[in-house]
Amino acid sequence: MPRISIWFVRAALLHCFFGFTAGAWQLAVLGGLPLPSIGPVRTFHVEVVMLGWIVQLAIGVAIWILPFSRGVSRDWRLWTALGLLNGGVLLVIAGALVELDLAHGLGRLAEIIAGGFVAWVLWPRVRALPSRDHS
Repeated sequence: MPRISIWFVRAALLHCFFGFTAGAWQLAVLGGLPLPSIGPVRTFHVEVVMLGWIVQLAIGVAIWILPFSRGVSRDWRLWTALGLLNGGVLLVIAGALVELDLAHGLGRLAEIIAGGFVAWVLWPRVRALPSRDHS
């Protein structure tokens, strides 16, 4: 497994932990437990679970599964995408906490650019299966 794929999966698991913890906190508060409300938990939960966990896990597995040369872990585009995706998630959460639309917008832009970098790297690796004659 390429090192960059390992880092995407590790980051995804970290986001999974924090996202599920926030979801459990939110459900406990809705269930009536006397816990303090800690800001926009729903925004945090959705952002961390959807983009932090699911998207990063999918990217990490795609990098691992799709055929690459040996130098995939040295590709700056994937490391940049990892940083932009995680930074974007943090900016969106920070923007929701302090109600700053600029941080929210910059976070979304970073996430979109990260997706572009990943598509730039992975798209040439997608190949069609050879056709089979079933006659």
